[in-house]
Amino acid sequence: MEAIFELVFGLLWELFANLVFQVLVELGMRSLVEPFRRSDLRHPVLAFIGSIMLGSLAGVVSVWILPNHIFHVKHLQGYGLIYVPLLCGATMAGLRRLRESRGQQVFFMDSFTYGYTFALFMSLVRFYRAG
Repeated sequence: MEAIFELVFGLLWELFANLVFQVLVELGMRSLVEPFRRSDLRHPVLAFIGSIMLGSLAGVVSVWILPNHIFHVKHLQGYGLIYVPLLCGATMAGLRRLRESRGQQVFFMDSFTYGYTFALFMSLVRFYRAG
């Protein structure tokens, strides 16, 4: 019973941490990029590399803030590498659909691919660097 609670709590924490970092990065990027942005200049490969770099950076910052894993069983931590990026990617895809339906501008992070990539690299850094 304790292992199930630890697994559920750990996965929810990882999901929450990834989503908070993604929203903060997105808000920061929007405010920095908006004055200089032209929609015809976006390049998907550069956006993909950017999401890898930002996810890795978010992972390093999260390890600095919270240096230990929430749950300490290694195979349970591996589930976070599978499910957290999938849930974050799905959340970002849903956010994109919501923004498009309201006629709001979408950002490169507002897609399954980039949200998944960001969360995967953040989770990988936490998996290998957290104690």
